[in-house]
Amino acid sequence: MKVQQTKPTELAWLLDVTDSRQPLSELCPVWVRHGIVHSGPPVPHPERHPYCEFSTTLEGVVISYVEREQAKRLPGDMFLAGPDVPHWASIANYPLHFVTVYFLPSVLTEMGPESDGPRILRRFTRRQSLAQRLLRPPPELRARLFTLFETLVDEFEGNRFGRELRLRTLLVEQLVALLRWEQSRGLHALGNEPDFEWRPIAKALQYLREHFTEPIYAHHVARAAGVSPSCLRAHFHQAIGMSWVRYLQSCRIHRVTVLLNHPGARVTEAALAAGFDSLSHFNAAFRSFMGVAPTAYQRRIGAK
Repeated sequence: MKVQQTKPTELAWLLDVTDSRQPLSELCPVWVRHGIVHSGPPVPHPERHPYCEFSTTLEGVVISYVEREQAKRLPGDMFLAGPDVPHWASIANYPLHFVTVYFLPSVLTEMGPESDGPRILRRFTRRQSLAQRLLRPPPELRARLFTLFETLVDEFEGNRFGRELRLRTLLVEQLVALLRWEQSRGLHALGNEPDFEWRPIAKALQYLREHFTEPIYAHHVARAAGVSPSCLRAHFHQAIGMSWVRYLQSCRIHRVTVLLNHPGARVTEAALAAGFDSLSHFNAAFRSFMGVAPTAYQRRIGAK
C-alpha cells in the first residue's frame, strides 16, 4: 500500500476539520454508520472525534487523508483511527459502499487491566503513520471481516434483545481476528510494552467513571491513580489518545444525552446531574461534542 506525503497545496482540507459528533453514550458505546454514495462528496466532511474508529469500504475507491499523509484505499482495506486524529477521504470511484464503526475507549478498557483490552486500544491511540492505520487483509480474512461488518449493521439497525452486548462482541471479534493476522505476519501490531504501567490508568478511568458527576480536579484523579499530576497528564493521553479532562467531558456529555431521552427531562437539571456547574461551560462542551445546542438536540429526540 503506497502512502505519500500530501502536497502543501492540497492540505487545505485541514482548515475544514470539525469535531464529528455521533450519539454514543455509556448505554450505547458502539455506533455504526453505513451507506452508499453514488455522487458528490463523502459524508462526513473532514473530521476528528473523541472516539475510536474502525471502518472499511465494501465497494468503491477512496483517497484517505490523515494529517499530512494520503493513500489510496481499495475495497476491503481497513482503517483504524483513535481520538482526535484529523482525517478525511475523497471518492475516486463510485459507488462508495462503506461501513464505519465508532466506539468509546471504555468498550476495551472495561475488559480490565490484566486483559488484552488495553493493548488493543493502544493499536488505535498510539502515535502512528497512515501506513500503520491502513490494513489490507488477505481474501479469506477480508471475507470474514465483511461478514462481521454486515452482521454489525444488521444488529445495529435492529432493536432485538441483547443488541448492545452483541455489538460489542462482534466488534471485539473483528479486532482480535485482524490483530492476530498482523501478529502472524511478524508486524508486532500491538507494539512494545508502553513505558508506563496500565494499572494507574485503569484506576484513573475507574475514578472518572464513578465520580464524573462531582467536581473533579487533576490532584483528585492523580491521587486515585497513585501518580503525580504531570505523569497522569502525559500517560493518560498516551494510553487513551485524549486528555483526562476531555475524557471527563465526554462522560458528562454522554450522561446528559441519556438523561435527555427521558420524557419531561429539563436541560438545566440534566447538566447539573451530570456534573456541570456552569451552564455556559456545559453549552459550549455539549455543542463541541454533539454539534448542536442541547435544546436543539432535545427537540430532535422529540421529533423522532
